[in-house]
Amino acid sequence: MAQIYGIDLASEKFDVSYLDEKGKKKHKVVKNERPAIEKFLSTLPEDAWIVAEHTGAYGDLLLFLADMHGIRISYVNGYEIKHSSGLTKGKSDKADSAMIRDYGERHIDKLDLTHFPSETMYRLRQAYTARRLLVKQRKELETTLHVDARSPLENDKLASVKNQVLAELNAAIKEVEDEMERLIQSDQELARSAAIARSVPGIGMVTSTEIIIKTGNFKRVSTAKKCASLAGIAPFPNATGKTDKGNHVAAMGDKQLKSLLFMCAMSSVTYSDRMRVYKMKKMDVERKHFFLVMNNIANKLLKTLYALIKKGEMFNSDYLPRDPRLKTAGIN
Repeated sequence: MAQIYGIDLASEKFDVSYLDEKGKKKHKVVKNERPAIEKFLSTLPEDAWIVAEHTGAYGDLLLFLADMHGIRISYVNGYEIKHSSGLTKGKSDKADSAMIRDYGERHIDKLDLTHFPSETMYRLRQAYTARRLLVKQRKELETTLHVDARSPLENDKLASVKNQVLAELNAAIKEVEDEMERLIQSDQELARSAAIARSVPGIGMVTSTEIIIKTGNFKRVSTAKKCASLAGIAPFPNATGKTDKGNHVAAMGDKQLKSLLFMCAMSSVTYSDRMRVYKMKKMDVERKHFFLVMNNIANKLLKTLYALIKKGEMFNSDYLPRDPRLKTAGIN
């Protein structure tokens, strides 16, 4: 039986909850710094299994060192931990670490090991995060310039400064994108996945990179259905008793990925005859809602992408799918 250590992560420190050899609840606080983490990991028994809430960059150092020392560690979505723990009153870091430990003990058979990504993947993730921050700043500055252009009193000096900063942001974004491309091309597997993804009409450099990062290069999130669920575009049934409201997408999901997939769906309608015909059929003939159709197209793009990744093939616009009636009839 594994010894579960529940950890509530924060930027400066993390709280640890565990049971001693007599089954008594114990708690300790560890600084989120390399020497302190190294010391903490050296005290763990061989059967230790760390369970922590996934909090982004705050847990990177712990994950890196645990991987280095061969200690099992699992990062779990905070929403899943919270809603599997029933009604809770009050909140503290100590209580949260105990709740995470309790989750790990009850769901140990469902825990997936988390590993630190390769150096190239980690640096790619850093570059992508930097690009997203710069793009956000550029958007805010462009909005300000758009408002200033309609101001009754203009300040030429301020306008000059803002335009200079805008030019610097554009140059910085281009530099980061070049670094992202360099990192992708330096790794054979990443370069292969990126080339296949970008061959699909509607999927460009930004979306292909985000999908590669979020799915662990299609290994951690191994199916199109799981990726759709991650992005919040997978339809789920909404029925109880005599009430059936049909299938709906959940409000939860990675909103950044969902937004990018929606834009890819919009783009694919422009560049893919097949998707354009599908959109016309659903909207003009069947009178389906626009956002429902775009959601369906985004799911189709993911299914196509995962199928191509599995086969190791580029997208072929002339490809004709096999008639499903042949499979039903048992014809190979």
